[in-house]
Amino acid sequence: MILEFSISNFRSIRKKQLFTMIASSARSKSTNIFNVNLANGSSIKLIKSVGIYGANASGKSNIIHALFELRKLIIDTKEISIDKPIPAYDPYLFNINSSNKPVEFEVIFLTKEKHKYQYRIVFNQNEIIEESLHHFPFKKPQEIFKRGKEKSEKDENIHIIKLGKNFNYKKYEIYKKIPLLSIFGKAENYHTTISPVYTYFNELEIWNVTESSWVRRLSDYIKEELQNPENKLLVKQIEKLIYEADTQIQSLIIDPNKKINETETILIDDKKSINRVRRNEVLFGEHNVYENQNIVTTHALPFIHESFGTNKLFALGGLIVKVLNKGGVIFFDELDSSLHPLLSSLLIRFFQINHQSNAQLIFTTHETYLLNKEFRSDQIWFTQKNTFGETELFSAQDFDGVREDIPFEKWYLGGKFGAIPYVNNLNSIVKNGKKEIG
Repeated sequence: MILEFSISNFRSIRKKQLFTMIASSARSKSTNIFNVNLANGSSIKLIKSVGIYGANASGKSNIIHALFELRKLIIDTKEISIDKPIPAYDPYLFNINSSNKPVEFEVIFLTKEKHKYQYRIVFNQNEIIEESLHHFPFKKPQEIFKRGKEKSEKDENIHIIKLGKNFNYKKYEIYKKIPLLSIFGKAENYHTTISPVYTYFNELEIWNVTESSWVRRLSDYIKEELQNPENKLLVKQIEKLIYEADTQIQSLIIDPNKKINETETILIDDKKSINRVRRNEVLFGEHNVYENQNIVTTHALPFIHESFGTNKLFALGGLIVKVLNKGGVIFFDELDSSLHPLLSSLLIRFFQINHQSNAQLIFTTHETYLLNKEFRSDQIWFTQKNTFGETELFSAQDFDGVREDIPFEKWYLGGKFGAIPYVNNLNSIVKNGKKEIG
């Protein structure tokens, strides 16, 4: 579970911006929040789901991308090179005072065991400047480690980090560009207090679902899950969701022995050339076959022949069901892309109605249809850029006079929350077939 996430000097975000999933004191729509009893005896109320709105290029995707890069920095250390900058280093470039300054991330969260932690990391392109991890076994934080300026006398590229008092002051030597947290994902370094933090970041589900390649990867991931004999319930749950979405798919068939080879053309990462690949399909959607308006048989259609929207519904819906079953946090960038507004709404309502296992859903979207009266003000967040092009992040509850029964969609489109594009006069752009300058 995520409690808070703050970002400084990353992409379009210059000054510190704070995002929180801690519920406000509002009493309305209490089914949209849930209570968690922490391992230290305290309790906290959290929000089930949050939507982040904003104009194009306002920076809403950068909120999710920041967490994606933080996770990648911790989990994928193989991408860190001696001769190259830290991959996650992407500072705000439009201010001379920040373009060479460090990036800073901080997350406060709960592990599945309901232990509270605070992780902070500060880095430039050459090294990690600060890194700290605090645990809350009681109400006050307990320092597990704090990375500072201590370096090896033999090699200045090696940082020396010492664990806290309650961890016997054990020392670790680590390369200057690698987070200390990353080493606790290895079996030989397992630590009962620290390794669950690594697991937390590893299990975050962060997906940019506006790109077909990401949707394909997510779809393949869900198909692999469905092939597990222990996931028969998951198959039935996703099957029910797909059917209720009016896709005309009566049931799902998982048949690894019925693989077909499908040749398709995809754009590879450099986006300059194409690559022909073969994909195997193990998922089929069963459709009714009619004669004289009567069902006479069924036909199993390979799922890759279903529409992109149906495949996206399967991918997103499948992940939502999986996380609802096991717990976790999902981040979807551009949830509504290639989905009908009613289907986007269906996924969110499905998540909130069937909420269990302390799951959470955070998504970015342009779809104002989702700003309905089923949402609380603390579930609605906005991004907008100020005069200097810096992203600012805020929620609907930050505005005075906002009641929980207001028409959020009408207020948002009317500009009362900001975070919308302000279109200038279009009349003078083209005149008599010629572009006017100035």
